[in-house]
Amino acid sequence: MTTASSKKTAVLYARYSSDMQKATSIDGQLLLCRKVALRSNLDVIGEFVDAAKSGLTDGARDGYQRLLNGVRNHDFDVVVVEHFDRLSRDPATIQRLKQVFEFNRVELMDQKGVYATATDISIASLYNTIYKPQLAEKVRRGHDNAVANGRIPGSHAYGYRPRPGAPGERVIDENEAKIVLRIFTEYAMGRSTRTIAADLTREGVPSPGATRHKNKAGRTTWNHQCITGGRHGRGIIGNQLYIGEIHWNVRSTILNPETQKKQKRRNPEERHIIVKKPELRIIPQALWDRAQKVRSARAVHMFGPTGKPRRRLVIPRNNEHPLAGVLRCGVCNGHMRIAQSSRNGAPRAACANAHQRGTCEHTRSFDMDILLKDASEKIEAKLLSPKATEEAMRAWKEECKNGRNKGGSERAKLDRRRRVLTTEIERLTYAIANSRRKPDELLKRIDECDLERGTVEERLRLMGSGGENVIPFDHPKFSDRYRSETRRLVAALKINPKAIETRIAFRNLIDCIVVHPVRKRMPYEYTPYLNSAALSGKKLFPENRGEAGEISTFAYYDNGKSGKSVSS
Repeated sequence: MTTASSKKTAVLYARYSSDMQKATSIDGQLLLCRKVALRSNLDVIGEFVDAAKSGLTDGARDGYQRLLNGVRNHDFDVVVVEHFDRLSRDPATIQRLKQVFEFNRVELMDQKGVYATATDISIASLYNTIYKPQLAEKVRRGHDNAVANGRIPGSHAYGYRPRPGAPGERVIDENEAKIVLRIFTEYAMGRSTRTIAADLTREGVPSPGATRHKNKAGRTTWNHQCITGGRHGRGIIGNQLYIGEIHWNVRSTILNPETQKKQKRRNPEERHIIVKKPELRIIPQALWDRAQKVRSARAVHMFGPTGKPRRRLVIPRNNEHPLAGVLRCGVCNGHMRIAQSSRNGAPRAACANAHQRGTCEHTRSFDMDILLKDASEKIEAKLLSPKATEEAMRAWKEECKNGRNKGGSERAKLDRRRRVLTTEIERLTYAIANSRRKPDELLKRIDECDLERGTVEERLRLMGSGGENVIPFDHPKFSDRYRSETRRLVAALKINPKAIETRIAFRNLIDCIVVHPVRKRMPYEYTPYLNSAALSGKKLFPENRGEAGEISTFAYYDNGKSGKSVSS
């Protein structure tokens, strides 16, 4: 985007990592970049900043994502940075980023004031490849030395607080120590971690997340996983610091280069560092031993002689089921999650607040396949009736009136999600091009991200323009479009409900399904809530992966057991 005087426009980018630098580093970087832009006769029109964000991550950096959007939209001509590693420390990412810049005709400049070439980027990538392991080794050596001297790098555990003016040193927090002692005592007596967490939540006891992060102060919701620690056993019950022992370098975090997901791995025993710190003991040894005995007995009872979790195949998981992310609890209105599986491997959903935190009384789980089959039958029976169409028209008009007063928070959330999806697609594409493995799973993930991004972009478009290309209810073709798309969805749910297109279409029609509590062995009771997309004449099955609708929530039919139901 060059001005009439042929003066190139530029933006500045600055970043610092929380574990290596201070916030003042941002001001120094921007000052240096402004001087470089001034010497190069560039017109600075914007600045992008990421404070306390690692250069190894992309999706979590808002400033970086906004910069990429500006590159794609050709909003400027040059990006000025102090060093290339401010954009990314990952060699593959910086190489790919240079290709994105070149494709969009945006140039990159560092503090030397010279436009970066492919050779410069290759040299910087090689340097990062050599420097990253060296930096990691130096940081690891510093942490090991701190632990050997009785200091603890990183955040403080529940029950302790940092000693002012002494980095890495901890002192016991008497109030939290009482809660830790209570947890161990009740656990050793045989109480379940879910019951303990539920009691702490009902009593309003601040949770570990509330004490560790200032921005979460006052949070009193306890999760049973923070007590047991899940698969790696790093919860309160398994933390040896409570008996005055610092256990360090027990596990390492490994980044999968293809999925970019972090994995925990246990290190060999010879690499573990154990330091005695008696003044930090909170739990008496006898109580600790009783709690560990109970923990081992429960592990053996649940997983067999080894005490290790046995993972059986659950199909489908996560986003592979049309109802994933759609179900809500009829008691607390919270989300329902896949908590377990039926004997045939079908997923069962339960209220997340009841299952994870014990804050809801709706403890029953529901077979998602049975629920989907029943909901599909109700869609065919009720949504295609004339009365249902008439009620939909009334509700849609009311929703349009209410929608005009919405704020911009949803827009910001959608825009952020679109940036994350775009970055994910680019990363997966690069992984396919540079991987020797079969790309089937990566291609599948790209399709899902592409479809979701299309839905997000359409929702943003409708929010901004009021819904162009939407068939109004008084249009003669509305009824035909509405019925044909609904029939197509019903047929797809019978043939292959797990297909990507079917799942997207189902979520375009159904915003959420509120599941009500019922007694065991009784039929499910639920209330589906419709999406505005189904009532706007938009197609449920996007042909160009960009035709999906805006979501709103209002109910006008259910399974016949709710007062909100509309009879066909």
